[in-house]
Amino acid sequence: MAVINCGRVGCQFPIKSDRIVCCECSTAFHPECSDLCPEDYAAKCGKGDWYCAICTAATTPIGDCAIGVATAKRADAAPPPHLFPISYVTSNPNKLRETMAILGKEYVGMLRQVDVELAEYQGSSAEEIARVKCEQAARMVGGAVLVEDTCLAFDALKGLPGPYIKWFLRAVGPEGLRKMVEGFRSADDGEVRDGASAICTFAYTCGVEGEPVEVLQGVTRGRIVAPRGSGGFGWDCCFAPIEATEGQTYAEMSAEVKNSISHRCRAVAKLRGLLDRLRSSSSTTSS
Repeated sequence: MAVINCGRVGCQFPIKSDRIVCCECSTAFHPECSDLCPEDYAAKCGKGDWYCAICTAATTPIGDCAIGVATAKRADAAPPPHLFPISYVTSNPNKLRETMAILGKEYVGMLRQVDVELAEYQGSSAEEIARVKCEQAARMVGGAVLVEDTCLAFDALKGLPGPYIKWFLRAVGPEGLRKMVEGFRSADDGEVRDGASAICTFAYTCGVEGEPVEVLQGVTRGRIVAPRGSGGFGWDCCFAPIEATEGQTYAEMSAEVKNSISHRCRAVAKLRGLLDRLRSSSSTTSS
């Protein structure tokens, strides 16, 4: 059975009764998580004219977004209703928020967060894991889905933790990730072998049995460092991309800078092409 999660970042409680739903992306929120006072909630609930902050993420920096912002409807943000929104299957609302900020306002309403419990699959590659998760999610959701698998591959550990980074992070924390590489030093100069690849893998299927799964991937090279910075989420505080001008970690960057060089940014660039193709194909079919 699908779990309805609240769209507010940090809310860990599933929605069981009262809710308010964004009329653009269909994300649901608890009344108390919508930032609406009781009077405004009563007026907005069920009227279909309330917009959440995810639908303004393309024009508002992530850190400044306030969940529950009502905005004027944009005429250019109305994809064909019979295909969109595609179910973005994740339990982490930060991922959708960041993806939408990178995509831009013309893609508002094309993705919505759906949280379903997927079985953990231990594959040999990020691509394989993403494909299997995508096919499983499509069967559970009953339609078009997009899944994301994020990897952090350490050079010193021959690609590990890779797709299992979530579990490593839970077990040892960001500081522990740095300690994992400190024991590996170059035979030439004794320097810590702290190189790593941050990898974002998207997998999409239309949900029709037998149709192929499309895989899109973005990679950013960097180093595993001692945790620094208070922004971002997950392991952002211990990954310093090579392209950072002053050696900053993701967590030390502004959202705009991170979203211009991150592994997700590179994968989203390919996702943008896929969404454009789907929108064009859908428009042609409907006409």
